[in-house]
Amino acid sequence: MRGYDADISQVQRNVQYYDLKRCKVLAVWLAERIHAMEIDKEQYKTSIQELQLSSRARNVLLHNNITTIGQLLKTALNFDEIRVLKGAGKQVQREIEATVIALRKNN
Repeated sequence: MRGYDADISQVQRNVQYYDLKRCKVLAVWLAERIHAMEIDKEQYKTSIQELQLSSRARNVLLHNNITTIGQLLKTALNFDEIRVLKGAGKQVQREIEATVIALRKNN
């Protein structure tokens, strides 16, 4: 935990200037991010082949070296990362985003 002390201090210095509304928004965002990062180890290792994705969506993920559900969830912490996947059109992006949302609800 010692390695993070400087980071925590910097966050504390920055947050002290936020009003209550901004702090609440930040807290919600942080809680969602932490929840998304807490991936079950078995699920992390599970192949994306187990998902009910279209062949196009599955191929886009494989082409971008996303082979496990855990890698997909980590990549999708920010949906902008899904939007820039090579070969992913709008329909594939929506399918992947919907799958990620469903996976997060199951965690």
